[in-house]
Amino acid sequence: MLDKATKKKLDGLILKRKKNLCRSIYIMYRVMHEWSSRKWLEDGWTDIQPEHLRLISIISADNWNNNELAKKARVSKQAMSKMVTLLESRGFIDVLPDPNDSRAKIISISKKGVDFMEYFYNNTREFAATFVDILGTTKTNRLVELLSELSEGLIERENAEMGVTLKS
Repeated sequence: MLDKATKKKLDGLILKRKKNLCRSIYIMYRVMHEWSSRKWLEDGWTDIQPEHLRLISIISADNWNNNELAKKARVSKQAMSKMVTLLESRGFIDVLPDPNDSRAKIISISKKGVDFMEYFYNNTREFAATFVDILGTTKTNRLVELLSELSEGLIERENAEMGVTLKS
């Protein structure tokens, strides 16, 4: 049982949490993750998970090797190798020998990967409709602009801090 002072402190913290940026972003992430997992299964995308989006979205722009992908995604080379192997076996990416280095592989998006990206971007419009229902069109558009600007700024800052100068 909490004493009076601690209970008052807790009540104050509970009031503050509604305006906490990190909590709000986490809730949006959690809701999006749960919705995506459920929706993708319903739509027949049984062989991909929201966690795979990191790799799919990175490689969609260019060809990569495993080391570059691991740095860009901020995961270990071993973790990236596992994800590459999994997504290759499921047909979302292609892995070919690097003509410049016999030990390296070039990783690129496959036709199925492109098909999934098209599905994903069309599908996120449906999810965004929830935001429009809650906030209205003007506020939702402004939120997208702000979050995009914030995301790009965070990526640039992270890359600068880590000394990462990879393809975007």
